[in-house]
Amino acid sequence: MILIEKIYRRGHEALTSVDQIEKFQTNDGYITSNQVLAREIGADHENCFYKNSAGKRQKVVATKDKAGWHLQTKGVTDPQADEILQLPHMENVWG
Repeated sequence: MILIEKIYRRGHEALTSVDQIEKFQTNDGYITSNQVLAREIGADHENCFYKNSAGKRQKVVATKDKAGWHLQTKGVTDPQADEILQLPHMENVWG
């Protein structure tokens, strides 16, 4: 199981969509790109979670379309309202 702990985004503008997330830090300390993580989840159906603001685990799922892979919270279809955006956000930090 993978637990997402932090998101990374280059620049200072606010994130408004989960598709703008560039990288994630996982609970094992690895920093992996949005697309790589999405491919891994989509290909292997591996469980991936993050803790929401209430401290509950939410499942992350991956979908693929013509534009590539996309991550989203299970049951959420609006990329602007996805709780993944509420994860601790680290600016300009690259591992």
